Amino acid sequence: MTATAPTQAPRLAAPPFTPPEPLVPTRGIETYEELVSHLHAAAKVEMCTIGPYLYAAYSIKTRGYSQWSPGIGALRTLLGIAVEEMLHLCLARNVLVGIGAGDRIRFCDANFVPTFPSDLPHRHPALPLALGPLSTDLVRSTFLEIEKPHKVPASDDLPAGQEVADGIVHKDGDVWEYATIGELYRRVIEGIKHLDGKGEIPWNKDGARGCQYNRGFWNEYGGGKPVIVTDQKTALQALNIIIDQGEGADPSKGTVPKNPNNPRPGLEEYTHFERFNRMLRHIEGIGIVDGTREAEVNIDSDLAVEQTLATSPHLRDYQGLPIHRPLALFNAAFTYMLRLLDQLYATPVADARWVNDPKRYHMERVFIAVMQGVLYPVAELLVSTPLPMKHARVGPPFEFYAFSTDPRDGDMRDQLIALCQQALPDFPQLGGDDGVLRQIDLLVPGLLPA
Repeated sequence: MTATAPTQAPRLAAPPFTPPEPLVPTRGIETYEELVSHLHAAAKVEMCTIGPYLYAAYSIKTRGYSQWSPGIGALRTLLGIAVEEMLHLCLARNVLVGIGAGDRIRFCDANFVPTFPSDLPHRHPALPLALGPLSTDLVRSTFLEIEKPHKVPASDDLPAGQEVADGIVHKDGDVWEYATIGELYRRVIEGIKHLDGKGEIPWNKDGARGCQYNRGFWNEYGGGKPVIVTDQKTALQALNIIIDQGEGADPSKGTVPKNPNNPRPGLEEYTHFERFNRMLRHIEGIGIVDGTREAEVNIDSDLAVEQTLATSPHLRDYQGLPIHRPLALFNAAFTYMLRLLDQLYATPVADARWVNDPKRYHMERVFIAVMQGVLYPVAELLVSTPLPMKHARVGPPFEFYAFSTDPRDGDMRDQLIALCQQALPDFPQLGGDDGVLRQIDLLVPGLLPA
């Protein structure tokens, strides 16, 4: 199937940017290039958290306490956090655009999309990341560590031969890394203030507003909102949203305003760190009871979580099996979503009113729609399908998918439709009046050339 459109979106011509490695945490950011490298690294860190959080969410069998009033629960918590991480990813890129380095990053790039298992970038001690089912151990050893509040470790808590300097942990000879994600962001904030004070940031005041993620953010289970970055003040607003929502500006408090830049009494949410702590204590439950006490059916129970899910699966491992097709469809839809964000950043806003700018308006909303209408149902299909293998189930790999550039295969939407149609004979639930195939078909033809 090949679709045509009166006009096609322009190709993204700028090459992907690979920042110099490693970063230099032992001192403040002294140059513009160091600032760009840190922001690129921050975006990569945010990207690395999305897959593990969503994989854990997809592993949950239950969908809430009641179909009428789901209440607070582990599923809602994980989905809300994952959407906020998508916001953080875009906020970091907004800052890059705002400082005049918008062409120095691409989301839809094989070098930017993480593979699992891998370590969280620029963090010490090393924190391995893997895709796996939700469990107490996963929350305690990985999720809480990702969102750990900034704290200078005591020297006697470190292994022999390691040191602490200005909140930075020393690692293996000449290589230093940040102790927490919050410390990395705080160094970026200091760098922006320092370089802007010297007049060394070429703020993109005229072009930035039109090429940043601006509208169309909606998160039923979390807060925050996009910030258009044009100067130091707005850059710090964007970065403070990331810090506040993740670890919390005040770790002893546990809550932050839903809109940190416009705090209002009563409109607050728990930080990511506190939400994971509540999950660990079974305050944010799993959504089912066993007739006696809810705590007895928790995130370690196979009644509530699909414990047989493969850990960090790869598409290549399922070649020749019917499940390979929906796995490929998920990877392709995930890559489509990232490419959509790239195209959004390359498409200026012609007018603030959406009726005069329907293409940009559509792009700003459809990436959330793809998460909810395509990625989520395909993931549910994957984790609910038994397999004749060592692991009884498999979740989505979150891998980069290389679309065909042959014009005969059509644009990215056409190829998504083809992948879905190939899976339909074995997985007819992808069809139907409101199924995944229908959701893909509703995407705008010609929006994203392959």
